[in-house]
Amino acid sequence: MMNLQSVLEDVLKETTGSFGVAVQHLQTGEKASINPTQLYQMASSFKIPILATLLRDVDRGKLSLADQIEIGETDYVPGSGVLTQLSLGVKVTIKDLAMLMIIVSDNIATDRILRLVGVENVSAYMKELGLVNLHINQSCWELICVGLGIDVKSYTPEAAEQLRARKFTSDSFDKSSLVFQVDQRSNASTPEDMNHLLEMIFNKEILTEDLCDTMLDILSKQQFNGRIPYLLPNGTKVAHKTGTIGDVINDVGIVYLPKDLGAFTMTIFSSDNSSMEEGERTIARLTKSAYDYFLFTAKV
Repeated sequence: MMNLQSVLEDVLKETTGSFGVAVQHLQTGEKASINPTQLYQMASSFKIPILATLLRDVDRGKLSLADQIEIGETDYVPGSGVLTQLSLGVKVTIKDLAMLMIIVSDNIATDRILRLVGVENVSAYMKELGLVNLHINQSCWELICVGLGIDVKSYTPEAAEQLRARKFTSDSFDKSSLVFQVDQRSNASTPEDMNHLLEMIFNKEILTEDLCDTMLDILSKQQFNGRIPYLLPNGTKVAHKTGTIGDVINDVGIVYLPKDLGAFTMTIFSSDNSSMEEGERTIARLTKSAYDYFLFTAKV
C-alpha cells in the first residue's frame, strides 16, 4: 500500500489547480502535506480564526454569546448567507451570528463579529498561538470589494447598490488584485498553520474545553458539504469550513473515523482551478483517499 504522501500526490496528478494540503491523524501523529508552507488565500475558511477569537473574548468576559445584535442596512455585505434576506432591524444573538458565519458562511454575520472583536485582534491572537503565517487583514466587505476592483473601504449606499447589481462568478473578480496576489497583506495562511489551529481546537489546547467543544459543534453543523465530506460514507462526522472566491476553492476541517480509529485534520487550499466543480472534486478525492488510508492503517 502507498504511504500517505504518495496517496495525496497521486490524486493531484489529475488536477490543473495549485493545491496546498496538510493532513494529520490526531491520535497517531502521522501526517503528510503538499506545499505546506506556501501562502494561499483563505477565502471564507478565515472564519475559523474569527470564531476562535470571538470565543477568546467570551472567555475573557468581554462578550456574551447571549448578547443581542441588531442588523441594519449599514451591515449589508453581499455574497453568501441568509441575513440579506431578513427584514432590517432583526435581532440575533452573538451565538446566532457565529453559527450563521460558519454553517452558511454568512458574510453579514462575519463582518458584525469582526466589528465586535477587531480585525487586527484576530491576526494578533493567531500570532499568540504561534501561527505566524496566518494573516487576516480584510473583512468580507473589503475582500469582495478589493476582488471586484471597487475602491470602497466600508459601507456606502452607492457601493451597496453597485454590489447588489453584480453577479458573483469566477470571472467577476480581478485576478491582478491583492486578493489573488497572495501575501501577508491579504487573508492568507499556509496549510500547515491552519491545520495546526484545527489540531489545537480538537485537543482543547486553546480556551476552555467547553468553548473548544462549542467551536467543534458549530463546525460540525456545516451546511455546505460538497467538498471534504462529499465522498465519505453517510453519517461520517465532519467539522469543517469551506471557502470560495473566484478560482480559489478551499475546505478545512476535522474528519472523524469510525470504529474508535480517531480523527484527522484536513486543510486543503487551492487556486487556479479551471472550474468550481474541478476544485470541489479534487478536495473530495483528497479527503476520501486520506480517509481510506487511515481506515486501514490507523491503530489508536
